[in-house]
Amino acid sequence: MIFGVSATRSAVVVAETKGTGDKFAITVIKAVPFEVQSGDNLAELLRCLTSIFGRSGQGAGPTIALLKCSSGRFGSCLEAIKGEAITELAAFQKGLHVVKVAPQSLKKTLGCVAEQKWRDRAAELFNPDGKRRNWSKGAAGAVAAAFKVAGD
Repeated sequence: MIFGVSATRSAVVVAETKGTGDKFAITVIKAVPFEVQSGDNLAELLRCLTSIFGRSGQGAGPTIALLKCSSGRFGSCLEAIKGEAITELAAFQKGLHVVKVAPQSLKKTLGCVAEQKWRDRAAELFNPDGKRRNWSKGAAGAVAAAFKVAGD
């Protein structure tokens, strides 16, 4: 099992997946909303993520495929960076392996054509009919990160 995780300004999106290649499947997508206004909000985010990561069942622990926040002039917002840090803390507390996935690597992984954005390609592959509830940029990132780790 792989948990794909993508942090946004207002939520950490977790996609529970299984399988590889043609057998890759999304089991559940869940957005965990949070605010960075106080330590209590971040503590609640940590509690929620720890609970989600703890429901992995028997056998080997799941892998966390964490979509890295971007840096630089057009980088990720502070809220997303904090969400990413809390995700790493929750995984550490559960003793889970974290694989950081660079967004720049997703175009090749997803097989994007020349000028296609990886988020658009992720939607084509994993939500082609638009019927998957809770699909967003965060969901696209979480699922794409899990897909990359599943294929590695």
